[in-house]
Amino acid sequence: MATLVFHLDDGSSLTHQLEEGTTTLGRHPDSVVVLEFPSVSAHHAIIEMTDAGVYVSDQKSSNGTRVNGVEIEEAQLQEGDRVSFGDVQAVYYSDEAPAVIEVPAPVVMAAEPPPPPLQSNHRPPPVKRNPKVRRVGGYPDDSGSGCMTAILVVGLFIAALAAGLAMRHYKETEGGNFFVDLLDKLGGNIPKIKIEKTVEPE
Repeated sequence: MATLVFHLDDGSSLTHQLEEGTTTLGRHPDSVVVLEFPSVSAHHAIIEMTDAGVYVSDQKSSNGTRVNGVEIEEAQLQEGDRVSFGDVQAVYYSDEAPAVIEVPAPVVMAAEPPPPPLQSNHRPPPVKRNPKVRRVGGYPDDSGSGCMTAILVVGLFIAALAAGLAMRHYKETEGGNFFVDLLDKLGGNIPKIKIEKTVEPE
């Protein structure tokens, strides 16, 4: 029969044999396994024994349920799994608990290594770089984009000026076309050259 062994802070242990069906765990007296600890919620978790296996499910507890240090909503238990209900640690055995029970070491989450201590009056050595790797500046090379930007600005200025002149000419001439009138004026100032073909007498 599957067994859950609880390891308490005072060094003692509590063994509970799981029965078929559902086992409730929590601080409330109506729980099958009553855990009177501040970190345990009133209805903390349930354990279900089914034909497919044994499952533990958290019941939206305040401090969560963890299996081997990983917080879970539901998980299938395997031999030797460490289950935490809040701060209360337990070990799951698929059969009866062994005669000699070792207290499991607390699961410590991996933490980032501390930064190196600061050293006064110490200049760190320069970073060694691979000479085969080409160093590229932090900003893209935009040396060729300056001319294009200037051309674009000038083009927009000329277009805006032409549009303004066309609108003003349209109002003053009551519908005249600025560009057509401009071409007519320019064409009228060009002197006309008359070319005649002369035939010399024989």
